[in-house]
Amino acid sequence: MDEPRARIGRARRVLLSGGLGLLVMGAAPWSAAAADASPSPEATASPTPTASAAQTEEPTPAPTPDPGVGTNAEATAEPSSTPEPSTSPPPTPDPTPTPNPSPTPTPPPPSPTATIRALNLYRSTAMVRQYTNYWCVPAVTQSMVNLVKGTSNKRYLTQKYYYKLTRQHNRYTYATKGNDPQGWAWSLRYFTQSQAKYQWRAFSNKTTAINSIAEALKRTRHPVGVTVRGGTHAWVVLGYRMSVNVEDSSKQTLLGFYVSGPLGTTADRWPYKYLTVSQFRDVFTRYHEWQRSVIWEGKWVVISE
Repeated sequence: MDEPRARIGRARRVLLSGGLGLLVMGAAPWSAAAADASPSPEATASPTPTASAAQTEEPTPAPTPDPGVGTNAEATAEPSSTPEPSTSPPPTPDPTPTPNPSPTPTPPPPSPTATIRALNLYRSTAMVRQYTNYWCVPAVTQSMVNLVKGTSNKRYLTQKYYYKLTRQHNRYTYATKGNDPQGWAWSLRYFTQSQAKYQWRAFSNKTTAINSIAEALKRTRHPVGVTVRGGTHAWVVLGYRMSVNVEDSSKQTLLGFYVSGPLGTTADRWPYKYLTVSQFRDVFTRYHEWQRSVIWEGKWVVISE
């Protein structure tokens, strides 16, 4: 009887000891409060909360965003703490140098295909106006002689003398006081005394006549005489402008002439004026003599060397 009673007593003590352990694990908050009230310093430690308590805790709602703050995350984010300096060694630089990109070369401007060549024999001290309304040929002759010889003779008596000799060497006689191309060419030969002799030339083709003017100016660098306005007036051609091909100088295009009329008015291109070929063609017209039949009738007349 005593031994079974002893066994039962030991069993009861074991069960009570195990039940105390279960009660402590299931009532953690109460145990923590009891521990705080205990005078023992070891009883102040807070026990770890159980998983069931964490699951039953209501989640904290996310804060409502302030409508005054922009949506840019970079602008609203708090500045991050200064990162710790990296202790890893810096990367070894590549020994191969990076080539600099070569600049794109600017293409050179296109080479001109043509150049302008010009000649203008005008000299103010050489040009003479006609002293009468019918001395156009003697006046132009006087200017041309000055240009050829480098003189500056503007005397009235000289022009009068030119008129007299020109009149004497005209091909035909006229009831009026004018002169003709043959008398004009003779006076130029006589008074310039140049080696290349001035001659009158009559052309049936206008373009051929115009090209002959440019050719004579280029070849001799002396002025050329022309009859204008149907053969009723005389002009001096002082020079030209032409376009010349850079690669082939034989390819040339005549652009115009520098001309002068002896009336002394801007309408007569005084003291001189540049005319395009088209403008020159309007004035350089067929020769016409109303008094009699002449060999220059209906042609374009040029006095040149």
